[in-house]
Amino acid sequence: MDLTPACPPGVGRGLRDLSPLKGENTGRGDTEVRKLLESPNFGATPQAVRDLERGVVDQRLVAALRVLTKGHRICVQTFKEGHYFLPGVPDGPRIPEGYGKAGGLPNTHYFGRAADVWWVDGKPVEGNATAPGILEVGRILASIPPERRPDQIIGPPRWAEALGYGRNVGWVLAPDQLELHRDHIHIGYIDVSGSDKD
Repeated sequence: MDLTPACPPGVGRGLRDLSPLKGENTGRGDTEVRKLLESPNFGATPQAVRDLERGVVDQRLVAALRVLTKGHRICVQTFKEGHYFLPGVPDGPRIPEGYGKAGGLPNTHYFGRAADVWWVDGKPVEGNATAPGILEVGRILASIPPERRPDQIIGPPRWAEALGYGRNVGWVLAPDQLELHRDHIHIGYIDVSGSDKD
């Protein structure tokens, strides 16, 4: 069993202080959030942990991350807090103009319906798009039943090409978006149905 933390040194920890959850939304979904946070296969930056503890993160996303952590160590850099499409441009409900052709579309991060995974099994996504564990994360996402599967999955071009999934399985394949996601895997829910946050 690999006990290496899910996040690299200085980014976040795989194991964390397991004191009681605090925050405005404690109660709903706390059990699933706690299970995710207690998993040695899950790591997150302090800002991402705060989003989980405050109940900002969509429960479908928590469930998808729990599925991934059953077999892989993943490190989430951002959910909502600290996410920026463009430097110096605060996030809002819409993706800002200038972020590829997606400008003007709903911002799933803003609504707590997206996660950016930057490391898998101790490797950065950038430069390792076709590493076995990183490819397996894509296969696991595709295997989630359609009614629970993220409908916005974006990653490096070589990752998307090697996996070969299409829009019908949730993959966003617009070339500009693949280029903008060379260094991480974005997992999100465009569809608000099933979300208890809206």
